[in-house]
Amino acid sequence: MPEVREIGIGLGSNVGDKVENLKRAMARLFAGPEIEFVAASSIWRTAPWGYLDQDWFANACAVGRTTLSPEEALGFTQGVEEELGREETFRWGPRVIDVDILYLGDDKVASQRLIIPHKEMFNRAFVLAPLAEIRPDLVLDDRSIRESAEAQGEQGFVRLAPPWRPSER
Repeated sequence: MPEVREIGIGLGSNVGDKVENLKRAMARLFAGPEIEFVAASSIWRTAPWGYLDQDWFANACAVGRTTLSPEEALGFTQGVEEELGREETFRWGPRVIDVDILYLGDDKVASQRLIIPHKEMFNRAFVLAPLAEIRPDLVLDDRSIRESAEAQGEQGFVRLAPPWRPSER
């Protein structure tokens, strides 16, 4: 029987109804047997990162339990993005929805398609702050999520919505 592991997911949107896009993504991620819901952060308004000449983002993190392999998890999260209308743009460009696998148990993956733990996570306050909200004691690659979030600061984030819950489907 496959091992059940915790999966951390980062979500972002800056096109259309950003908060609703995140809620729809979480509803879909946790609707079926693929990932069991554990917790979700508040939804935060954050500044764009990477490519700055675009609208603000709504960001959140969620944690679940799954038996999916890293490749299966990637296929599932990309399928959710497609269902919700994500279209390919340029790197760090505007998007209806972005769903990133932040970590998957203790797995370490470095392929062309997937890097786990997420290689940019510790450089992104918009990931660290929401993740620290729900998993403050998490340590990845010998780095504390709480301490890393505190070092980055909230950078002017504004809380847009309380944590999503499965009853909001």
